[in-house]
Amino acid sequence: MGERKLTRREVLMGLVGLGTIALSEPVQAQPAQQAALLSVRIPSPVPVDPEAEVWRRARTVEIGLLGQAMVHPFKMRPSVPSVQARSLHDGERIAFLVEWRDPRPDRRTVKTREFKDGCAVMLLPGEAGSTEWMMGTPKMPVTVLHWRADWQLDLDQGFQDLEAAFPNVAFDFYPPLVGVDRPKLPEGYPAEARRWLPGWYAGNPLSQPGKRSPVEKLVAQGAGTLEQLPTQNATGRGVWRDGRWRVVLSKPLRATDARELTLAPGGTYAVAFAVWQGATGDRGARKSITLLNRLRLAP
Repeated sequence: MGERKLTRREVLMGLVGLGTIALSEPVQAQPAQQAALLSVRIPSPVPVDPEAEVWRRARTVEIGLLGQAMVHPFKMRPSVPSVQARSLHDGERIAFLVEWRDPRPDRRTVKTREFKDGCAVMLLPGEAGSTEWMMGTPKMPVTVLHWRADWQLDLDQGFQDLEAAFPNVAFDFYPPLVGVDRPKLPEGYPAEARRWLPGWYAGNPLSQPGKRSPVEKLVAQGAGTLEQLPTQNATGRGVWRDGRWRVVLSKPLRATDARELTLAPGGTYAVAFAVWQGATGDRGARKSITLLNRLRLAP
């Protein structure tokens, strides 16, 4: 008897089933799923420093991480089993402290095989369910705060250009930069030279050499729709020490852009977290994620 070829539909159903099987064990191993996170009210301002003493006032919640098998590129198992989260607010801004184990910090993304560490907080209305958990819907967009270790490195040590990954790189002759010896981005590049760096010239936020914050404020209304919001007023800071990342992500409670979620003291919302581990090739949708959890802001 000859072998029957699988149809495209059967292959896709098999992949979905494989993802379900692969994810079932980590789900069962995480009793802390669906934990409630309380955002404690403090006097202004909320801290940006992850090592600030005031974080001791917030209760730590440990939340299990899962793989991601809904959107390519998949990640069938999480890089780390869980994240720890705390939250504070001062009536004007809310901040999250996210911590996870990582034996090696991955901060640079100059070489094509370098991938960064990172984390994100996804905020949704309290009535959000499993459909909205998958990066929102057109009727219920999600607000995402995304901290990036490569942007943190740019802010801490200056823009990481080719010299950071290739110390012996030679700078040859470029017509827009005649007489300039090893120009540094962005201050060493005159305006007329920037047109030869199309991402920077076109305003692509990922190509800008000058960073103001390591945290992006984003919106999504379904998988594959993530985009930066016009007002970038999210702040934060990440510190790696003794095999552990400790990252603060903060934004104003009141929305400043269309489709951004407004939070209010006394309110209850949904929240989910994500972690990228560069050492395992995480990037884009290849990440470790949590289920939806409750977020309550103290009055």
